[in-house]
Amino acid sequence: MTARIEIARTPNPDALKFVVPGRLVAGGPYEYPAGADVSGSPLAARLLAVDGVAMAMIAAEFVTVQRGEPTWETLAPKVVEAIHEFLGAYELAVVEDGIDGPAPVAVRTEVERRIVALLDEYVRPAVAEDGGEIRYLGFDEGVVRLSLRGACGTCPSSASTLRMGVERLLVENVPEVRSVENVV
Repeated sequence: MTARIEIARTPNPDALKFVVPGRLVAGGPYEYPAGADVSGSPLAARLLAVDGVAMAMIAAEFVTVQRGEPTWETLAPKVVEAIHEFLGAYELAVVEDGIDGPAPVAVRTEVERRIVALLDEYVRPAVAEDGGEIRYLGFDEGVVRLSLRGACGTCPSSASTLRMGVERLLVENVPEVRSVENVV
């Protein structure tokens, strides 16, 4: 019997979220663009070997895949097959616990604690629901630095998500915040 993998659309038309039964990784998420070193991730290696996969982000209970040229009608079944093959091999999804992209920073001040608490409570669940992740990278002189990853990192509406959603939330609830900046 094969595991049931649910496919969910994201706001990014070039990315789909593949929800798997069980837990893939304890940490992360881990993002692998095409051409990246995938030696530390058997799952990313399988996914990026599928012709047309441009990026794979491995999170605790889902994988977000960004496509290149092919349509989802032809690509999605191949991605599901690659995930099934991975699950059947009983391998670790990510062997090396290296963080990719801009690294999150330690929270040092009370203002940062309030910012991160709002991100954790309101923003992270919504971004994860859409197949993405948001990393807090720091706060300096009224500017909150964040990094959108996964489906959200390349979504056409990511700039408005940051400005109209995240920035508004933070400015309204943390008077010290003036703006939000996406760090790629």
